[in-house]
Amino acid sequence: MQRILYIVQKEFRQIMREKLFIGLIFGSPFIQILLLGFAITTDVKNVSLNIVDYDHSTISHRLVEAFRVTESFDYKGELLSEQQATRALDHGDAKLALIIPTHFERDLKSGRHPKVQALVDGVDGNSAGVALAYVNLITMRLQKEWLVASGQLSSKLKSIHLTEIEPRMQYNPALESVNNIVPGILAILIMMITSFLTGMSIVREREIGTLEQLMVTPIRNMELILGKVLPLTVVAFLLFSVGILAAGLVFGLWPVGNLISLYVTAFVFSLSTLGFGILASTFSQTQQQAMFITWFFSIFAILLSGFFIPIENMPQGIQWVTYLNPVRYFMVIVREIYLKGTGITFLWKEVLALAAFGLFTFIGASQRFTKRMV
Repeated sequence: MQRILYIVQKEFRQIMREKLFIGLIFGSPFIQILLLGFAITTDVKNVSLNIVDYDHSTISHRLVEAFRVTESFDYKGELLSEQQATRALDHGDAKLALIIPTHFERDLKSGRHPKVQALVDGVDGNSAGVALAYVNLITMRLQKEWLVASGQLSSKLKSIHLTEIEPRMQYNPALESVNNIVPGILAILIMMITSFLTGMSIVREREIGTLEQLMVTPIRNMELILGKVLPLTVVAFLLFSVGILAAGLVFGLWPVGNLISLYVTAFVFSLSTLGFGILASTFSQTQQQAMFITWFFSIFAILLSGFFIPIENMPQGIQWVTYLNPVRYFMVIVREIYLKGTGITFLWKEVLALAAFGLFTFIGASQRFTKRMV
């Protein structure tokens, strides 16, 4: 234990000498939460929109006005023909175009169910689908408004809707994507810090020649590894704490669940990322190589964690691959504790998987690490 403490003291002294590093510990979480929290969103807003109105009736003008005032769409103006609307989509001047047919008002009042054509830029399928859902929602509200005005509401509703659904959103009533994204950023933050810094720290010893000095000491491999990773674990938890503070101050998002459970699971999760950093250092001769290896595998870990895309939406084969990704399990834990206040007893499967990954990765990487020059 005494030898481990000496290594820990050496690492903390080295960290304290880097003034820029101290600034990053407290500044980078705020910057990442602030920028990524606002930048990464699944909400669809300001979709550029053109409308072609062949009817020019009172009801068609009301439809155009409904799309003008909503924040979901950026109305670019009225076009004269469907050909112009298609050309606007081809040139990227608009993402959506609505074509209101001739005799729209007459057919609507006579119960013929006129169809409004929607031309959608489907390059971004997710945004296109959400934008189309917004269009349907607006037109349904206007339809109800018109039926009320014409006195046809009761008879029409009997033929169209047998049951009216009253939705009530739990845990995220406003459906703000930031409430889902920010806890995920905290998971990514602790993964990147522990894996990157651990891998680079060990390789740095080899680059500057201090690893040779450690070779002639009675320090064992495991003692050396513990002495290296313990200070970086403290740094990671400081970053994690600052990230929680930033999420609360910037977005008003504080953990609903038990904070101790969040930190305990974060520590268990960090075992696997620390082990991966050690493993990356055993394959690297320079800090650049360690950074590249860690970055390469971190990209896949983030993409397959459910951070951007729900795992349920992935192909079945890829879903099986995600079971080998520890970030997947901690992503579930941090969101459940943050938004729902789920107790750790209900997350035992994820915690058990994280513990297995952490022990396997850390012990395996420690076995590969040798206290000699490669």
